[in-house]
Formats: sequence, structure tokens, C-alpha cells
Amino acid sequence: MIRYLKSIAAAAVLMLSAVPAMAWDYSQVGSYPNIDANNLEVRQFVTHGGATLMLPMPAGVQPYFVNAHNLANTPQPDGIFITPYGPFVDYCSIGGCLDGNHLRTTMLINTTTQAGADAQENALAINFTSKTGKVLQYTAGTRYEVGQNVKVFGSRCNFQVGGNTLNDADCIYTPTVAGVAGGNPPNGNPSSYQDGGVTWRYLGAGINDGKTALNIACNAEEGSGQIWCTNFNFSVRYKGAGTAWGEEKDCNNGNEDSNAGSRFFMACTFYGGGGAGTYPFLAHQFVGSGAVNAGGPQPWGAHSFIHIAGEPSDVGSVIKDHVLLDAGNSGSTIRALAGRRHVEGFLWDESNSTRVLRASGSHAVAGIDFQNAQFPSGNAVILPNGSFINWAGGGHIGHNGAIGAFTIGTTNSGETYSVAAHDNGDLSYGNHLGSRGARPTLSACGASTLVDGATDDHGIISVEAGTTACALNFAQARQKKAACTFWMSSGQGVAGGTSGSGAQLLYPSAPLYTEIHYHCLGR
Repeated sequence: MIRYLKSIAAAAVLMLSAVPAMAWDYSQVGSYPNIDANNLEVRQFVTHGGATLMLPMPAGVQPYFVNAHNLANTPQPDGIFITPYGPFVDYCSIGGCLDGNHLRTTMLINTTTQAGADAQENALAINFTSKTGKVLQYTAGTRYEVGQNVKVFGSRCNFQVGGNTLNDADCIYTPTVAGVAGGNPPNGNPSSYQDGGVTWRYLGAGINDGKTALNIACNAEEGSGQIWCTNFNFSVRYKGAGTAWGEEKDCNNGNEDSNAGSRFFMACTFYGGGGAGTYPFLAHQFVGSGAVNAGGPQPWGAHSFIHIAGEPSDVGSVIKDHVLLDAGNSGSTIRALAGRRHVEGFLWDESNSTRVLRASGSHAVAGIDFQNAQFPSGNAVILPNGSFINWAGGGHIGHNGAIGAFTIGTTNSGETYSVAAHDNGDLSYGNHLGSRGARPTLSACGASTLVDGATDDHGIISVEAGTTACALNFAQARQKKAACTFWMSSGQGVAGGTSGSGAQLLYPSAPLYTEIHYHCLGR
């Protein structure tokens, strides 16, 4: 039941179901009524050539509400209600409302489906065809005819907005004399410009060729409170067969590729605008905590935020190049805030991709930076047994399952390794073993010297003839007593002892050209 709170409200309401085809259109009924469109009364409306004209509300007259509001969670009255003088239709959303004048609108469509499963029914349908506004791309050597619209990419031109002169790129021009373009395209705002055989005239800014099926512009002035430019509520109250989409977008570009950077740019959803005076807002898309079923046994809002459909057997793919392409200069591409948890992992790849992660470009700090992370298990990276880290073919490090060892070398398999730490604790290497440690010193050895290449771990002492003792002093003291072996090239025996700081050597009088070779182990 619809109540009209005051008769003046009824004058502003069009219940379109009761107005048969707006029969005041003279193209259908013959003569046009003798009505002065400049002196219409408040209760009058007229359509002419498809346009509906209504007077503004006279000064000092306050409209009253049209009550199309039943209680929340009850059926709402079907009909189309319009109060052209402002949002004075009082209604309740089927998604819920407060009692009283909670929701108000200028136009309300309440409708309930009627036809059943044999027809697709819509509350509001728009069929839009853009026939005008087509533009051609300027190409040197192409013939252009009078009346064609041609966009010159890279051109600049001026246009007026609110009395201010602004400058735009990729302007539109039209030939006044047909001909073949000479390769020197027009620029600016010329009324006549010669380019080869074509004479061009400025037609408009590059944005003028746009056409829109539905255009919604919202403006929140200071003090307006909360504002939603569009508010979308979708509730599915049954569990049956079929699908339920809160929003569906079917996009077709006529089989013309539209890659990033191309002149033909098409996206199913585009976020733009802003301009001067726009400071970073929270997000282009925000999923609020209200989307979480916090009070139920299933405390989640959805299985996935973005779900890209597809099966392993698909010939093609919904996405050709990148599910997420970041061409901006943001702080990070993907980030999870502290204190959150991801049961399976922040990133999870179960696919058969050629690579899990791939990087190029320049990265000033590191490829992977975990220095501020904590790993209670002690594992910063876990790799499958038998896998390696490969330095672009120049070196491999990993577990070699063929020999049961952790190996370093130029390959990731077989016996051609450089060093192997075997699973049983053995250590082997493929060539020479050497130490690059610091050079020790000698004392109480007379003129004896160390041969080049000597370290704390190994070396050769060239002994002065006739000496009977020498002290080998390590450059870096060991934590425990060193285990050393000594051999004299003269065949004589070496006595003495070792410590963490070196070795004291005693031997018979050394003949000329005698060498003492030593090897020391221990930390």
C-alpha cells in the first residue's frame, strides 16, 4: 500500500505503469497540445520528441515524502516512483534498512520477476550502440576524405573548462579538402592546415570521441558526511542449481589485440581520473571487515579475492600474459601486514610453471632479503632433496642424490664436483686442497725462512744449515692445541711440541738445503 503524505508530492510522482506511453508525444497522436512550456504548472509534465520536461519546484514550496517503505525484511511495493525535485521517495532496501526515513531517493524501481525460468528478466536494461565518434589513426601516405575524424597521436591542443584553457594530447582533426597525408600531421588548433594533399581543421580534444552507455558523476562537498558513489548490495537467500554473480562483465574487442603500450587500449574495468589535487586515497578496491562472517562457524568472506578460471586441458587461457602487471612506481607490488597469518604460505604455487619466480632489472640491495624475518624452525629456505642453486651455469651448490653428498661444483650431478660433504661425514674434493690463511712467522731459527705460500695450515720452512731448533708462530691462534705433522727433507727426525699458538721444533744439526714440511689441523 502506497501512502501519499500530501497531495503536492503526488504531483511530482510519475507512476509510469499508469501512464500509457506518454501519449502527449505529437509524433504519435498527431497535434501537439497547446501548452506553454515556459509556464507549466507544478502538476504538469510533457514529453516532446522523446524528452520529458518538468518544472523546478517553485520557491518556498517544500515537497513531502512519498512513502514506498514497508518494514525491513518484508516484501516492498512494486512500482516506479520518481520525485524529480529531490530524494523524497522514502523506501526500504531489500538488503535491509532502519525504521523511519533511513533511505531516500529521487527515483525508485521496485520490481519482482514474473515470467519464470523461460525468460531472463531485468529490472533495468540499457541497449546502447555507438555509431558516432569513430576516429581513424593518422598515418602518412593514407588518403583521408572530407567528414572523417582522424586522431593524431602525439599532437597537443587547447580546450576550455570552466573558462580556463587546458592542454590535451592526441587531438582530433577533420579534412576540409580530401587528399593523401604528406607525413607532417596537424598540431594545435588550426582552422586550416596543409599536409600533403589534405587540408586539415581542428575538430576537438582527444577525449571528445568518447561515448558512454551510463555516466554517473558524484561530488562530495565539505560536510556531506559519508558518501557512496555507487552502492551495491547482493544477497543470495537460496542454495540451488545455477550461478549467482554479483556483477558480470562480458567484454569483446573484435579480435584486435590491446596490449599495454598499444594505441588500442581496452580494459573491462578502468580506474582513472583524479588529476591535480588528488592525494592518495585508501585503495582502488577495498574489501572491508564487513565482508567477513565473523559471527558464524565459517569466519570468511570468500574462498578467493580473484579467481581466474581454467583447467589444465584448456587450449587457451583467460589471461594471456600476466595475472598481475605492475607498471607503476609503488612501494611494493604485494604486501602482507605484520601480525597476519597465512596458513599455507604468503605465496603458493602448485602449477607446472617454467619458473616459480623470475627477476630481471636492477635490484640495489638483494634478490631475496630475509634479514628482518624470524624463522623459529631455523629454516630460512627449504629445498627438495636433490635440488641445487645454479649460478647461471657457472656453479652449482646442493644435494647430489647420485653420490649422497652435498656438493659444490660446475654441475649438479655425478662425480664431477669440486667439493663433496658426504652424508656419512666424509669430505672429498676434486683437485688440490689448499689454505689461503694468513702467513705465520718464524723465531729462534737463525736465518731460516718460510717458502712462499706458507699458511698456518701448511707450508715449507727453508732451514739454515747448522741450526737445531725453530719456532713456528701461527698468525691466528687456534682454540685448541694443533695437530701437526713435520717431515725433514734430510731424513732427520723432528722433535718438539705444539700448542694453540704454534709449534716448537727440535732437530739434529741441519745440513745444507734442508726443508721442513708441515701440516697442521684443528680449530
